[in-house]
Amino acid sequence: MGCLDKSMEKSTQKLLIENLKRGKSQEQKRVIDFFLADEGCTAGCLSGMNGTKQMTMMEYQQAVANRLYGLNLKERALAKIALDESEIEEIPPIVLSGYAFEDAFDDNDVWVKVEGNQAVASRFAASWIFFSDTQIYTYTYKFDMTSDDVWETTQDFFYQDITCFTTQQRIVEKIDTHLTGCIKKGISAEKNNYVVDTLKNYCSKYRV
Repeated sequence: MGCLDKSMEKSTQKLLIENLKRGKSQEQKRVIDFFLADEGCTAGCLSGMNGTKQMTMMEYQQAVANRLYGLNLKERALAKIALDESEIEEIPPIVLSGYAFEDAFDDNDVWVKVEGNQAVASRFAASWIFFSDTQIYTYTYKFDMTSDDVWETTQDFFYQDITCFTTQQRIVEKIDTHLTGCIKKGISAEKNNYVVDTLKNYCSKYRV
């Protein structure tokens, strides 16, 4: 059953999409369309709703990059942690960033889109790691591309308490459904796993 099969379904779907976009900026509305656009649904339900061209994968990635680079996160991090540049000048900071796939679960408003070997999420995180003579300081800034929501967290560790650093590779699961509508679940689904290239996450463990 396609998006245009029943006028009642189309009207209901359009209303639900409009509710998702209520109070959003023009870019946020385009991002919502980008993630809702699925095979067989783009032309029927989303095209022409706001009179703009559908956002491509490359355009979405560029929008995320533009927002990230406009944040001045190093200065924000130093202010949040209350660090002076002179305290951390001996060792250059490390920056880790990537899409927050770990936030994408059933009862959360985080969307994942996979095209070919590229996977993106509607939430993005960047972490700065600073090194002083005695401590490591971390600052993480997370933002959502479909809203104005942001999250900031800071941590600090003494060197003697750290036993390891690890990096992770995440498996992103894409669920392909036989759709009954743009934002409705189908009768059956097929799960496909994609390995996302990452040096995105880190952790530390402590001696007891």
